Amino acid sequence: MGYACKANNTEYLDNIQHNFTSILNEILKPRYYDGDKKKPLRVFVKDLAVFFYNALQGNQLQLKEILSKFKHTFLIRNPEKSVKSYYRAASATYKAWDEANVDDSKRVELFSSDSIGIKELRALYDLIKDITEEEIVLVDADDLVREPEKVLRKYCEMIGVEFKEKMLRWKAEKIVECWNVKIPDLYDVPDYYNIWYRSASESTGFNLINGHKKEEIEYPQNVYDIIAENVPYYEYLRQHKINV
Repeated sequence: MGYACKANNTEYLDNIQHNFTSILNEILKPRYYDGDKKKPLRVFVKDLAVFFYNALQGNQLQLKEILSKFKHTFLIRNPEKSVKSYYRAASATYKAWDEANVDDSKRVELFSSDSIGIKELRALYDLIKDITEEEIVLVDADDLVREPEKVLRKYCEMIGVEFKEKMLRWKAEKIVECWNVKIPDLYDVPDYYNIWYRSASESTGFNLINGHKKEEIEYPQNVYDIIAENVPYYEYLRQHKINV
């Protein structure tokens, strides 16, 4: 849904609205491991707050009876790190567009103060907490990288999922694209996959990334301005994070 909003794909968004009930029922229907009803499975649904918060305005998703069907969890990251990371990826994409001579009319704005999402993350946190009155599970990425097992054990305890050691390690492999929402020419950029997903695909754990080092660059002033703008929202959310 988030990428559909980014691409202004009204056809895709209208389809979601028209099929809201069937999509919701598909997500919520019971699922079991190997068909064993004693081993229920959980469905994880993820989106970016910057898109989701705006998309749910006036939407059925705001209703308590809908929101209460889910266990809501949040992941936050220090804007000093997340904004710089986002800027590097966006800048590399802009450069790739230039090298591929992509027409300006086919490009989308990737990096701006409106695309960071921490402000919307706070608003979404407050909205869900006010409507559902539930205890929301919130993880700080720095904690997850520093103490992955402790954080995951607490996370699993709070959402009612059994912790397993295999959650801490995985095989490095190329991520399979899992959406079919087209942003004009964004996915046709040469080396797009490496620009945005290389570190994730080469990782084997939360703090284990193989291969290249991050390139040191100079950041323009607007990057630091955006960081400063988002620090208060991050600090507000950080008060509610899992402590281990």
